[in-house]
Amino acid sequence: MLEKTSATPIGYPSHRIKAAFLISSLCMTLYTSGLLPSGAQSKAKVPDSKTIQSANQPADVILMAKARSAESDDRYDVACDYLSQAIAVNPKNADAHYLLALFKGRQNNYDVSIDHAKKCLALRPNYAPAHSVLGRALAGKRNLNDAAVELSEAVRLDPTNATSYSNLAAVKGMQGEYQKSGDIYRQALKIAPTNLTAHLGLASALGKLNDKAGQIEACRNAVKVAPKSSIAHGRLGYALTQNGDTMGGVSEVVKSNFLRVQESWNDFLGMFLTAWASVFLAFAAIFAVLFAGSRFKPQEGEVVLKSFFLTFYKDKPGRFVVTDTRIVFVPESFSAWFGATRVSIQRPQIESINYLSTVGGGTVSILTRDKSVHQFRMPLLVLDPVRSLLVSQGLTAPDPLDMPAATSEVVKAEPASDEIKVETNVDVINAEIDIKDVKKDSENS
Repeated sequence: MLEKTSATPIGYPSHRIKAAFLISSLCMTLYTSGLLPSGAQSKAKVPDSKTIQSANQPADVILMAKARSAESDDRYDVACDYLSQAIAVNPKNADAHYLLALFKGRQNNYDVSIDHAKKCLALRPNYAPAHSVLGRALAGKRNLNDAAVELSEAVRLDPTNATSYSNLAAVKGMQGEYQKSGDIYRQALKIAPTNLTAHLGLASALGKLNDKAGQIEACRNAVKVAPKSSIAHGRLGYALTQNGDTMGGVSEVVKSNFLRVQESWNDFLGMFLTAWASVFLAFAAIFAVLFAGSRFKPQEGEVVLKSFFLTFYKDKPGRFVVTDTRIVFVPESFSAWFGATRVSIQRPQIESINYLSTVGGGTVSILTRDKSVHQFRMPLLVLDPVRSLLVSQGLTAPDPLDMPAATSEVVKAEPASDEIKVETNVDVINAEIDIKDVKKDSENS
């Protein structure tokens, strides 16, 4: 930063300074009267207060302001980068060390958090928030004894911080000192009666002490201070179930699950819709590429009856076209680049058409008079209308199962008439035998 001074510069006589002052006064008069050009006016703009303030601030302070702004948007990596730059500019910035320790602890990077918390305390020994952050990081590393020492110091230096009490109570619970943990949680609740973490921690400590009634009461208090907390309802449901109140426990668990769904619904719905939209767009793009190039132009005087997509010939996708004179398969352009060719079958050349249906799709086999077989694969939603069209055009016989009921009755009646004829013939033969027997008897007599 430039140092301001009111001394006369060396080497400039006083009369020259007076002349310069008069000239500058004349320029200011012309500027205010609007006689100077607009360009000169724009160059003479006075910087605003924010610009002057930011220009006068140290670089590490500006970087810390950027870090806080990034942290407010949950961009912890960006915030940590700004803080690292601030520390590089000014290694003795205790606030920068503290914030970096805090943010790294939230990211579960406990080693870095511990390092910068200690650097902060080296610069500011009795800073309670730094002791609290250091204790939290040590607890994350399972160094419970040192964590308890640092958190106790944070509570001593700032007995109004409920977070330090809650963290100390949690460490005592991790050490198995459940009674002491419960007492410290109660102290935290005296400072902050709506602290959800303290209510749930107290419930956990009382549960370890086998105080079921106290556990349920603490869980109910947690639900009162945070009625939309799925964790609070879930803990209450578990406590009620353990105490024999199954119906009440199930009711709270249902509420907990409903709140969990409600909490994550927006994110889930957004991801779900985005995923399916991406899938549909991907398939739309694939089908557009595959079938956009399968264009069919009929011959002069030829009438196109219908065309079907999703048809494959020799594993190449394309379009199945039925006209009044022929059947044509048109491959899509991408397959055509790799050698797929058109198939054109004139109607008089068709000897027979057979169908094969499976669960996933079907096949249309066309036998021509030169004994060539062309097989076209397609899904069932395409196969059925293809078959109906070919039957209506007289290119293939209808399925026997689709024949009218009268025809089936005629077919069934024919065997009955054969049986009658057989019975009649038997009667005639028996009559002839009886006549011969009568003649023999008469001759013998």
